[in-house]
Amino acid sequence: MSDRLAAARSYVEKKPDDRFGLYALAMELRKTKAWEECFRTFDTLIAKHPAHGAGWYHYAMARRESGDRDGCLGMLRRGLDATRAAGDTHTAAEIEAAIDEMDG
Repeated sequence: MSDRLAAARSYVEKKPDDRFGLYALAMELRKTKAWEECFRTFDTLIAKHPAHGAGWYHYAMARRESGDRDGCLGMLRRGLDATRAAGDTHTAAEIEAAIDEMDG
């Protein structure tokens, strides 16, 4: 296990609701392709912080990297709705572009 992954896990153990910690842990798990734990961590992140645009986008990209195209598109569409509802037009535009790329 990498030092960064261990540090992220330790941080989330101390602060299980922390947006930064959950995001960092999910991203470290993504790097190691520990998909099941990665997806669970992203699920927790977006459940607790539904307006976290980067969380939606990178969750979708992790799904794509794992070979789950349908899961990726589903996360992108849900993320688009969530970011629009939060008024995050920048991330919504990035997510929309990713949807268009995958549908194209």
